Amino acid sequence: MKRIAPIILILLGLCLDVQAQKGLAIGAAFDELAVKKNVTEVVMGAGRLKKYHLSLYHSLEVRNPSASERERIETLLRKDAQQAVLREESSGHKLYELPSRKGTHYYIFYRNSSQSLILIYIEGKASLKQIESYFRK
Repeated sequence: MKRIAPIILILLGLCLDVQAQKGLAIGAAFDELAVKKNVTEVVMGAGRLKKYHLSLYHSLEVRNPSASERERIETLLRKDAQQAVLREESSGHKLYELPSRKGTHYYIFYRNSSQSLILIYIEGKASLKQIESYFRK
């Protein structure tokens, strides 16, 4: 039984991951880059995020990204940005709020610096203001 529990958790994580960015171009970035050695992936589900009114947090941090990794993510990001209802873009930072469905909000955050790039996908009931306050703490 002790051996089965980790396998079940891994499979649940994979199911969560598959559903996370369903229908979004950035889903391909998560699929392609998460297995690379210079990438750290973090996935948290509703259980850990309940007190924040979020159902999913999925991030990738790519350390010392190659030009092709940068271009791939930015190409995918531009596709998803086309459907954004709110966008904030500045040098190296991007935030997109995608259309809400059934009271659930969807956000994409992106930061690009010379040392790394970070791509974050968040979904849940929390507003953008609430999420920003969580990150400030």
